[in-house]
Amino acid sequence: MEMFATDLERLAFLLEADAALAIDPDELGTDAAEQKAPEEQPPEKRPKYITNYIGSKQKLVDWIWRNTPDGVSSVLDAFSGSAVVAYMYKSKGLRVFANDRLRYSHHAARAIIENSSTRLSEAEIEKLLADNPKAKTFVQDNFKGIFFAKGVHALIDSLRANCDDLSGYKKDIALFALGKTCMSGKGGFGHFSSSTDYGKRQDTPEEFKKRLKANIERINALIFDNGKENKAYRGDVNEILPKVKADLAYFDPPYATEFSTTNYEKAYHFVEGLMTYWDGLTIKADTKVKNYETSHVTVTKGNASDFFQEFLGNATHIPHWLISYRDHAYPNEQQMKKIIGGLGRQSRMKTKDHKYSITSKHGEASSAKERLFVCLKGNQSHADTDQAAKPVPMAAAANIHTSIPVELCLDENAGLNAEAMSGGLPGDPQFTFILCRTGTNRNGDHFTAEELAGRHMTAINKKVDLQHSQEFGDIVGGVVAADYLEDENGGRVECVGELYTGDTPNAQLAYKLMKRGIITQVSMECDYEEGECSVCHKRFKSKADYCTHLRKFKGRELDGKPVFETLHGVTFTGLGLLDRKGADENARILQVASVQEPSVEHQPKGDPTMDEKTNKPDESSADAAKKKQERQEDNPAPGGELEKENRQLKAQVAELQKRIQELEAEQKAAASKARAHKLISKLEKQGMDFGEDRDTELKRLAELSDDAFAATEAAYEKMAKSQKADAKAQPEPEKEPDKQKSKASSETPMRSSAGVRPHDVDDRKLSLEDRLRSGFMAAYNNRVGNESNETVEIN
Repeated sequence: MEMFATDLERLAFLLEADAALAIDPDELGTDAAEQKAPEEQPPEKRPKYITNYIGSKQKLVDWIWRNTPDGVSSVLDAFSGSAVVAYMYKSKGLRVFANDRLRYSHHAARAIIENSSTRLSEAEIEKLLADNPKAKTFVQDNFKGIFFAKGVHALIDSLRANCDDLSGYKKDIALFALGKTCMSGKGGFGHFSSSTDYGKRQDTPEEFKKRLKANIERINALIFDNGKENKAYRGDVNEILPKVKADLAYFDPPYATEFSTTNYEKAYHFVEGLMTYWDGLTIKADTKVKNYETSHVTVTKGNASDFFQEFLGNATHIPHWLISYRDHAYPNEQQMKKIIGGLGRQSRMKTKDHKYSITSKHGEASSAKERLFVCLKGNQSHADTDQAAKPVPMAAAANIHTSIPVELCLDENAGLNAEAMSGGLPGDPQFTFILCRTGTNRNGDHFTAEELAGRHMTAINKKVDLQHSQEFGDIVGGVVAADYLEDENGGRVECVGELYTGDTPNAQLAYKLMKRGIITQVSMECDYEEGECSVCHKRFKSKADYCTHLRKFKGRELDGKPVFETLHGVTFTGLGLLDRKGADENARILQVASVQEPSVEHQPKGDPTMDEKTNKPDESSADAAKKKQERQEDNPAPGGELEKENRQLKAQVAELQKRIQELEAEQKAAASKARAHKLISKLEKQGMDFGEDRDTELKRLAELSDDAFAATEAAYEKMAKSQKADAKAQPEPEKEPDKQKSKASSETPMRSSAGVRPHDVDDRKLSLEDRLRSGFMAAYNNRVGNESNETVEIN
């Protein structure tokens, strides 16, 4: 159906959605003006329900509907708020239960969800707008000078008194419209958490009345009968959930993000108090916004997990769940999946870029990725809910969304090709890992809690590579999410990475190695603006300017105390995957997401799952498996002999492969030892004497990779030629003018990698040949007993 009656109506929606401005229906043209009649409008004439409520999902209702499972006939909107999602489900013909603990939200749900036919007449609207000399003066007495322009406070007192002359759904409509009008005045942001901006509202009493009338007429036009008995509740979600039987529970709960926390009762305290005219509420006299005392607990980072665990635990009788969420929230996505899984549900997460218009911050806080967890009971498969997307009018989609996500949908009658299914790697290529912890790593780099808490987001959209390689072919993925968490051991940056398994063979190999437990460690890469010495507390913007403590003792001890560099202005630039421990032993992979995918249950017999390969079974499970095998051998089932023979053949093949690998390793070791011996002999003929270290050097050369051996051979030959000219000559260190050093340090940020110990403290870029020459020269001097000017550690 057409989402808007006229083009002007569409424009009104966009303006109000993005800027919280109300537009008078008189200005929307003839078609819209006809909607004033207090009778049900046909679908093509019914206006779009729009709201300026904090966190409203009005721009996401089509996306939520597309991800609603087929076959659902009833839904509970457990945190209904403005009721925009509940209204969408009502318009789709579902039976709707809407609940919210706030009175304003309850009146809204009663007015347009539970109510199917009652409207305010023109005469009742005029009576509502009339002056009431018997009205009390609570708003005038307590809110003078804030929130509204002069004269409007007295008008609100009068209007609220007139609402009490109505009853039933008519009173719900009046209170809903009055609250909406209070929230959407000129220059108003919607909520009442600050008194500083509300003086800008220029609504005169007559303008306020005009907007209230327009809101009532708009609400009248929204009311319709969908043929179902819908219900609005007002209560604590944990008390309502067990009482409601529905096919689907939709949750849009309040949640805390790294940017803020939201307490809707505090944010809308004026409107919420107005619903009862502050009956039984005590206003805090010492507050600028005059909010009232409440015992309602704000959802914070600390209590968020318990909050979700409790209300989801009370919804286990409802077959389907949809949970709206956003990035940077607590609990994070992985913790949410863990909570959902602990309640016997499988979940998949949908993501969509979204711009929050109603927010007190901009930038990262308003530009977000909206999350939608689609949850099923454990005995259902994901395929049960992967139906074709529900149709959405293109005109509506084009005019509502600032970005259009592309979703590919298969024809319901089209089968999946087995050949296509076998291509690529199965499972979810995402993995979680600890990027960095507070404290000092083995490189002597020190990270404070304040630094990680403020800079952890810089890791997002950075590369994942193999062992800090700078080659493009070794980039195997990217970081898609980051969070700063704290526990009894301190703070840590926990991230989600994604491997590009569909793009590069290296990423596919890394994925397999991670699942087999071969790649288990990670190592952060970062730039930083300044370093601070732990001994003298001097700050440096270039490693060339290091003090003596950092230059000689960083990562070690001086007078029994550790010497480290505190990093300031950190920007994480990437992540290296390691098969060994790096400088930060706590930086490790926590979970490869696909390991816990339900698809492992469908693996064929005789082909062990990855968990069975990587996890060592306990004695009881091993005994049980042995007994089961013995029973099968004693009483073979049909086809059992064939299965047994298949297992034996597999074991033989595995043994042969192992033997081949051992022979290849022996052959390669022999070849490496031969070439090392050849190089040593050649160097000795050129006059180089290794002395007692000959065997040690021979062993070291034999263990080098091909590339490392070639580079070593070239460096040795150059060094031998240099020694032949002057055996005692030592290369003079390159000296740069101080000005040139300063210029270089100002252009290039200091860098740190937690994969290996840094070899030097110079920021200059040296070629591999230069570094090998310097290292081998130092090693040679040590062998012949000379003193070296610098100590270089070679890994």
